[in-house]
Amino acid sequence: MWVAELSCFFILFGVTAGGGGSWEPLGQPYFDNSTKREATAAVGQPAYLHCRVRNLADRAVSWIRKRDLHILTVGVHTYSSDARFAALHADGSDEWTLRVAPAQPRDSGVYECQVSTEPKISLSFRLTVVVSKAEILSGPELFVRAGSDINLTCVAKYAPDPPSFIYWYRGEQVVNYAQRGGISVETEQRTRTSRLLIARAAPHDSGNYTCAPSSSESASVIVHVLSGERPAAMQSSCPPPPSLNRIIFIATTILAASTTKNRRDVLFPLILYITYSFLQVIGIVVLVLAIFSIRHVHYSFISMSEMR
Repeated sequence: MWVAELSCFFILFGVTAGGGGSWEPLGQPYFDNSTKREATAAVGQPAYLHCRVRNLADRAVSWIRKRDLHILTVGVHTYSSDARFAALHADGSDEWTLRVAPAQPRDSGVYECQVSTEPKISLSFRLTVVVSKAEILSGPELFVRAGSDINLTCVAKYAPDPPSFIYWYRGEQVVNYAQRGGISVETEQRTRTSRLLIARAAPHDSGNYTCAPSSSESASVIVHVLSGERPAAMQSSCPPPPSLNRIIFIATTILAASTTKNRRDVLFPLILYITYSFLQVIGIVVLVLAIFSIRHVHYSFISMSEMR
């Protein structure tokens, strides 16, 4: 008996149970908050924002761009001169979808799904458009000894969805597995990663290798397969600082002068070099003094202006 009386109470006062156990006004539209309100899309790919409205009845659903309050769609009709925006809705469905295709970086921002109640109700959605780029972890250049393995790992960074494929190219040609043995590719869509392995590399395996995932910008690496000893290019070294170069030059010049009879021909370049270095130091000192003088004049002018 009390259950029936409670039901009559809710009907009398116009409330009913909505989604998630909350009570909503009878016949009034309300948003289904279980929908995802943040979306990420890659540049050049379609972007979708899904708004689900219950008890819509004869009200209209609109999509508004928050940064300029521009009305993009009302119902299934587009009110923007930008043809990339469109509203998608299936008859009998509670879902109203805003599609942006193709998405561009300028489309990132907040969008509102509005319902024409009195007063209006709205729900905010955030769209982030990213540039999806591939990255080869070995860097732009790789040196490998002949007989070693070429092991390249490619990651499709910022891809909102796993790529449907990742192709490897050598030059302009797809890597040919039938050309020689020892070539294998392992692609993991979940981690957006692909690994190219070329066993027992030979000098003719050198070239420009490119990783090209679907819906992502490609990345390339130049591979050098070198025979013989470890070349200087494979070693990580930095050139000596200029001051050390000068010391080495002066020391070798003095040593050469002490072991030759015609010292004038050896010492003359040394004197010129020392003079040139001295002039460099003088130039730096003059520049520093000039900067301090300008600053002093500037502050003096400001002080005089304030006194006036």
